[in-house]
Amino acid sequence: MDEWLASALATFITAPLLLFLLVYVGARLFGRRKRSSFYAAVNAATVFFIAAVYFLLAVVFHRSYLVPLLLFLFVLHALIALGYWRKQGDFRLRAVFRLFWRASFLIFASLYAGLMVYGIVVRIAASL
Repeated sequence: MDEWLASALATFITAPLLLFLLVYVGARLFGRRKRSSFYAAVNAATVFFIAAVYFLLAVVFHRSYLVPLLLFLFVLHALIALGYWRKQGDFRLRAVFRLFWRASFLIFASLYAGLMVYGIVVRIAASL
Protein backbone atom coordinates (compact mmCIF):
# COMPACT_ATOMS: atom_id res chain seq x y z
CA MET A 1 0.00 0.00 0.00
CA ASP A 2 2.85 2.38 0.82
CA GLU A 3 4.53 1.69 -2.51
CA TRP A 4 1.31 2.41 -4.37
CA LEU A 5 0.81 5.70 -2.52
CA ALA A 6 4.43 6.73 -3.10
CA SER A 7 4.12 5.92 -6.79
CA ALA A 8 0.89 7.91 -7.12
CA LEU A 9 2.37 10.93 -5.31
CA ALA A 10 5.52 10.79 -7.42
CA THR A 11 3.42 10.62 -10.59
CA PHE A 12 1.27 13.57 -9.60
CA ILE A 13 4.28 15.67 -8.57
CA THR A 14 6.02 14.84 -11.84
CA ALA A 15 2.91 15.46 -13.94
CA PRO A 16 0.45 17.65 -12.03
CA LEU A 17 -1.52 18.28 -15.21
CA LEU A 18 -2.52 14.61 -15.11
CA LEU A 19 -3.96 15.09 -11.61
CA PHE A 20 -5.75 18.23 -12.77
CA LEU A 21 -7.37 16.36 -15.65
CA LEU A 22 -8.29 13.35 -13.49
CA VAL A 23 -9.96 15.50 -10.85
CA TYR A 24 -11.78 17.55 -13.47
CA VAL A 25 -13.10 14.48 -15.30
CA GLY A 26 -14.01 12.80 -12.01
CA ALA A 27 -15.90 15.87 -10.81
CA ARG A 28 -17.72 16.13 -14.12
CA LEU A 29 -18.76 12.49 -13.89
CA PHE A 30 -20.34 13.03 -10.49
CA GLY A 31 -22.68 15.67 -11.89
CA ARG A 32 -20.95 18.91 -10.97
CA ARG A 33 -21.14 21.90 -13.23
CA LYS A 34 -18.17 22.76 -15.44
CA ARG A 35 -17.13 25.72 -13.32
CA SER A 36 -17.21 23.91 -9.98
CA SER A 37 -15.42 20.93 -11.54
CA PHE A 38 -12.71 23.26 -12.81
CA TYR A 39 -12.30 24.88 -9.40
CA ALA A 40 -12.14 21.48 -7.71
CA ALA A 41 -9.36 20.50 -10.09
CA VAL A 42 -7.54 23.79 -9.46
CA ASN A 43 -7.79 23.30 -5.69
CA ALA A 44 -6.46 19.76 -5.88
CA ALA A 45 -3.64 20.41 -8.35
CA THR A 46 -2.18 23.65 -6.97
CA VAL A 47 -0.07 22.05 -4.26
CA PHE A 48 1.28 19.56 -6.82
CA PHE A 49 2.17 22.35 -9.25
CA ILE A 50 4.07 24.11 -6.44
CA ALA A 51 5.94 20.89 -5.61
CA ALA A 52 6.64 20.23 -9.29
CA VAL A 53 8.09 23.72 -9.76
CA TYR A 54 10.30 23.25 -6.70
CA PHE A 55 11.68 19.96 -8.03
CA LEU A 56 12.09 21.31 -11.57
CA LEU A 57 14.06 24.26 -10.22
CA ALA A 58 16.25 21.87 -8.24
CA VAL A 59 16.87 19.62 -11.26
CA VAL A 60 17.41 22.34 -13.85
CA PHE A 61 19.53 24.72 -11.77
CA HIS A 62 21.15 22.18 -9.38
CA ARG A 63 20.18 24.19 -6.29
CA SER A 64 17.39 24.10 -3.76
CA TYR A 65 15.00 27.02 -3.97
CA LEU A 66 12.79 26.10 -1.03
CA VAL A 67 13.32 29.29 0.98
CA PRO A 68 12.85 31.68 -1.98
CA LEU A 69 9.78 29.71 -3.03
CA LEU A 70 8.22 29.91 0.44
CA LEU A 71 9.14 33.58 0.67
CA PHE A 72 7.48 34.18 -2.70
CA LEU A 73 4.30 32.45 -1.53
CA PHE A 74 4.27 34.49 1.68
CA VAL A 75 4.78 37.79 -0.17
CA LEU A 76 2.14 36.85 -2.75
CA HIS A 77 -0.37 36.13 0.00
CA ALA A 78 0.50 39.38 1.79
CA LEU A 79 0.11 41.41 -1.42
CA ILE A 80 -3.23 39.80 -2.23
CA ALA A 81 -4.43 40.39 1.34
CA LEU A 82 -3.33 44.02 1.22
CA GLY A 83 -4.95 44.60 -2.18
CA TYR A 84 -8.17 42.93 -1.06
CA TRP A 85 -8.27 45.01 2.12
CA ARG A 86 -7.64 48.26 0.21
CA LYS A 87 -10.28 47.48 -2.40
CA GLN A 88 -13.00 46.06 -0.14
CA GLY A 89 -12.28 47.91 3.09
CA ASP A 90 -12.86 44.60 4.84
CA PHE A 91 -10.75 41.52 5.35
CA ARG A 92 -12.26 38.08 4.84
CA LEU A 93 -9.65 35.39 5.27
CA ARG A 94 -11.55 32.81 3.23
CA ALA A 95 -11.92 35.10 0.23
CA VAL A 96 -8.29 36.22 0.45
CA PHE A 97 -7.05 32.65 0.66
CA ARG A 98 -9.22 31.63 -2.30
CA LEU A 99 -7.72 34.47 -4.38
CA PHE A 100 -4.22 33.50 -3.24
CA TRP A 101 -4.80 29.85 -4.10
CA ARG A 102 -6.11 30.62 -7.60
CA ALA A 103 -3.31 33.10 -8.28
CA SER A 104 -0.80 30.49 -7.10
CA PHE A 105 -2.31 27.99 -9.52
CA LEU A 106 -1.96 30.39 -12.45
CA ILE A 107 1.59 31.39 -11.54
CA PHE A 108 2.89 27.91 -10.80
CA ALA A 109 1.16 26.24 -13.75
CA SER A 110 2.83 28.84 -15.99
CA LEU A 111 6.18 28.33 -14.25
CA TYR A 112 5.80 24.58 -14.59
CA ALA A 113 5.18 24.84 -18.34
CA GLY A 114 8.06 27.30 -18.79
CA LEU A 115 10.50 25.23 -16.75
CA MET A 116 9.54 22.07 -18.61
CA VAL A 117 10.23 23.70 -21.96
CA TYR A 118 13.45 25.30 -20.66
CA GLY A 119 14.67 22.03 -19.17
CA ILE A 120 13.97 20.10 -22.36
CA VAL A 121 15.73 22.71 -24.50
CA VAL A 122 18.76 22.79 -22.18
CA ARG A 123 19.06 18.98 -22.11
CA ILE A 124 18.77 18.75 -25.89
CA ALA A 125 21.33 21.55 -26.39
CA ALA A 126 23.72 19.89 -23.93
CA SER A 127 23.52 16.56 -25.75
CA LEU A 128 24.38 18.04 -29.16
